[in-house]
Amino acid sequence: MRRWALAASTAVAVGLAGAAPEPPAATHSGLNEFAPDRRDGQREYESALNSVASAAGLREFHDLLASEPHIAGSAGDMRQIERLASAFRAMGLETEIDWFWAYLPHPISAELEIVAPERKTLSVQEPPIEADPATAHPDLTIGWNGHSGSGEVTSGVVYANYGTKDDFAELRRLGVDARGKIVLARYGGNYRGYKAKFAEEAGAVGLIIYTDPADSGYMRGLMYPEGGWATAEQIQRGSIKVIPWAGDALTPGVKATEHAERLDPEMLDLPRIPVQPVGWGAAQAIMEQMKGAGVPEKWQGAMPFPYRLEGGPDLRVRLKVEQERRITRTANVTGTLRGTTKPDQLVIVGAHHDAWCHGAADPTCGTMLVMEAARSFSELARRGERPERSVVFGGWGAEEMGIVGSVEWVEGRREELLRKGVAYINLDASTMGPLFNASGAASLAGLVREVTTLVPQARDPETTVFEEWSSRSRATGAATAPGAPPRVQGMGGGSDHIGFAFFVGVPSLSAGSGGARGTAYHSNYDTLRWYRQVVGDDYEPGLMNTRVVNLLLARLSRADVLPLRPSAWAGDLRDLSAKLVERAKALSVQVDPSALVSATEAFEPVAQRFEAALRDAVARGGDSLERARRVSDDLLLTIERRWLDPQGLPGRPWFKHVYMAPDDDSGYSAWPLPVARAAVERGDAAAAQEAISALAARLGDIGAALEQAGAGL
Repeated sequence: MRRWALAASTAVAVGLAGAAPEPPAATHSGLNEFAPDRRDGQREYESALNSVASAAGLREFHDLLASEPHIAGSAGDMRQIERLASAFRAMGLETEIDWFWAYLPHPISAELEIVAPERKTLSVQEPPIEADPATAHPDLTIGWNGHSGSGEVTSGVVYANYGTKDDFAELRRLGVDARGKIVLARYGGNYRGYKAKFAEEAGAVGLIIYTDPADSGYMRGLMYPEGGWATAEQIQRGSIKVIPWAGDALTPGVKATEHAERLDPEMLDLPRIPVQPVGWGAAQAIMEQMKGAGVPEKWQGAMPFPYRLEGGPDLRVRLKVEQERRITRTANVTGTLRGTTKPDQLVIVGAHHDAWCHGAADPTCGTMLVMEAARSFSELARRGERPERSVVFGGWGAEEMGIVGSVEWVEGRREELLRKGVAYINLDASTMGPLFNASGAASLAGLVREVTTLVPQARDPETTVFEEWSSRSRATGAATAPGAPPRVQGMGGGSDHIGFAFFVGVPSLSAGSGGARGTAYHSNYDTLRWYRQVVGDDYEPGLMNTRVVNLLLARLSRADVLPLRPSAWAGDLRDLSAKLVERAKALSVQVDPSALVSATEAFEPVAQRFEAALRDAVARGGDSLERARRVSDDLLLTIERRWLDPQGLPGRPWFKHVYMAPDDDSGYSAWPLPVARAAVERGDAAAAQEAISALAARLGDIGAALEQAGAGL
């Protein structure tokens, strides 16, 4: 730790050895939010930022942060917190270790065995791989699902495919009763917590979740260590917490300080049944002995026998899980580069720092980007060049236990973020290959597209990130129309953007790249060796992503007027309205979107005129520029918050955002227009229509505010 801190100080002062050369020159796109006499300086600043960033720097941070297992609350986690803090201090950033006390699970033991027709013990932990010594680290744990119920059950088995809401409905349609049974479900299709929720609701007494070779194993390619795909023993860990709020389970809406007032844990609807993850080798030992009816064709996985719905009367399985839930101390770590003229406005970038194991992929291939971006900005600050707005670099704690640390940070700064939170960029496990994608607020989409035109594509420097992204989007049909730019998708759940986007309405973005030929997700095989073999040891994709992030932060923190573009809501809302109607038709629910469609058509030209007036005022300079700055600061953030409903979403009051939210059935997907969508899902046409009308009225109010502000420019 001390030795690295000294190295970091040297690196910040003089640049890392082996730093990459300056990226190829490009015509800078955009900069309309900068006064004309500042644009050349901004171009120079952006070029300098991306000259500091290097593959060598990323590799050094990767070595540092994936050096040992560091589950939230463990001794390794405490060392990880100090590593981050030491690095931020060495960079000269204002460093804070933000402690919180959360209700977290801890594994004690787990057992799984077939007891009849013949007794056989099944593995609940990966064996070490000789070629990868890190897989033998003594701090690696058994496979476990955080927040599982504790208990011991022996019963017959039922196979439930992916364990989705629809899968359990199909079991009922087929006459299969899960009551009193242990359910087998494979990973994929939804958040694992919903598998447990639906299994418990179906009356199951236990749940086994496994990785099927069709999804992540030999059907995808060679297995680790020869290739990158899951072996028969590889186990996906993960939280199964499903409650109507994110963050600490006992302190919804307020920060989990040491002496916070807490809910009674007995009031929580956490899983009561034992839940155990395994590899497909253990699942095969059970499933090849099942004797019931065959499964629907789409439920068949890749193991070499017909899958069955039920085990039959002779097959009996014993499952025992013991976990402890207790108040546990851990921390967020932030490094802040204070802005010069608007220090109270916050541009935030972050990734979590806890992991189920070494976490070379999840989360550290994103955390290293946060750190390298911090190094880039701090190096320029040492040269006397600082942003106007403050930039906060965050490492969030206990994300893997249910998106805890970042939510506690947001809840503790709720009023500050409501007033002055400019944007949040999330980088969880964000470099898993060279293929760039982004999801987030529509008002940030234009900025993302602009900066990706300036960054060379990883491993193809003659192409820009935007060009490769666009080409791939057209090939896969992800672009909105022929010749249209790539779509920035709506955000769902599953990571640290939740508190920023859905609780306080800070426009948020998740950016990164994929394309790796393999996965070690949440397993003991998620090591540096796995990452460098499968994703690559050149760190070119990481450098590409760091350069994109640097440009996003540079423009958000230095622009004269904020590069948030509300006119983008219009095209987005047209598409979302059409998809809502399509879903309603599929469920035989009658909704009329005309009120929202009309409001959208009226809003678009108003928003476009406002943005044009803002740009013109910036270009004129003088008093016009000062008025534009005030309007930007006072209005653009205010209208982003107008999508918040203080009462929250029906049944989920912690979630405040009525434009976008995580879905209520899988946990990962986005539910655009979530109040209307939830009503459609439950077949309530009247409530859906009321929600549509409310959205139209809200959009009309935003348009009126923009029109008034535009007239003043």
